[in-house]
Amino acid sequence: MKKLLVLAGGSKRNQAWGEACVESFKDQFDLTCFIHYDHWETGEPNIDFSAEIEKVAATADEAGEAGEWFILAKSIGTVLTLKAIAAGAITPVKCVFFGMPLNLVADTEFKDDWSPLAEFNIPAIAFHNDEDPVANYEFTKEKLASFAPNVELVTLPGNTHDYLDFADYRQKITDFLK
Repeated sequence: MKKLLVLAGGSKRNQAWGEACVESFKDQFDLTCFIHYDHWETGEPNIDFSAEIEKVAATADEAGEAGEWFILAKSIGTVLTLKAIAAGAITPVKCVFFGMPLNLVADTEFKDDWSPLAEFNIPAIAFHNDEDPVANYEFTKEKLASFAPNVELVTLPGNTHDYLDFADYRQKITDFLK
C-alpha cells in the first residue's frame, strides 16, 4: 500500500497548498494524509515542532505498518519532515520538498546541530525557486551540498514561495516516486 503524507508550509494560507497537493497526487496513492497544524487554529505565530512530530507519528501509527510512506512537503513542512524522521516518527521511502527555508531555522531549530539534515538518507528531490523570497536559494543550495548531497536540487526560475504549479512538477515527481 502506497501512502502519501503532505506537510504544508507554516502559514494558514498553506492549507490550500496542502489540499491542492493532495488533489494533484492522490491518484498515485492508496491513502493520502494531510496534517493540519495546531497553530493554524490557535493563532500562535509559529509551528510547534514537538506537537506536529507527535501528529506525524500518530498518523503513521494509525495507518498501520503495511505499506510505504512518501512525503511531499513545502517550506516549514520540509523542516518538520527532517525533524520527524530524525525523531523516528516516520520512515518514508521517498520525499519531495518545495522551498526549503533552511535559512529561517539555521539559528533556531538547527543551531549548532544540523544532524536532521546531515543524517537524512532518504531519496529526495527538492524543488526550489532561484529567487524565492522566503527560502534563500543560495543558502539552501550550500547546506544541501554540505550536509545532504543525496538530495537532488531542482532549480526553478521564479521569485515566489508559492510552488503551486503542480502540473509543471507532476511528471518529474511521478517518475521519481516510482
